[in-house]
Amino acid sequence: MLSIPNQLEAAYVGQDVTLECRTESFPSSINYWTTERGDMIISGDKYEPVAVDNGYKKYMVLKIRKIDKSDFGFYKCVAKNSLGETDGAIKLEEISAPAVITTTLNSISIYNHKR
Repeated sequence: MLSIPNQLEAAYVGQDVTLECRTESFPSSINYWTTERGDMIISGDKYEPVAVDNGYKKYMVLKIRKIDKSDFGFYKCVAKNSLGETDGAIKLEEISAPAVITTTLNSISIYNHKR
């Protein structure tokens, strides 16, 4: 069994995002993440796949750092064992970055009060 809490995630360029996937299998499965092209994702500067193993249950996380335009699309969580294979897809969509408000200070008055 494979479940994905959020099948749609949204992020803006420059943001870090975390994708999640849960699996249950017996016999135990080999779990990994792939891109929409089917390339297996390995740990490095860009991606950090992590799996927490609890017997027949596994919790998988894929952290994607400093998202750029090429990172948007589908990611697959895959679980394989001797009985078969299953996968689930998560779509990562682009959203606008939050507005940044800057203010400038024209003058500062400092008063030194003595008692």
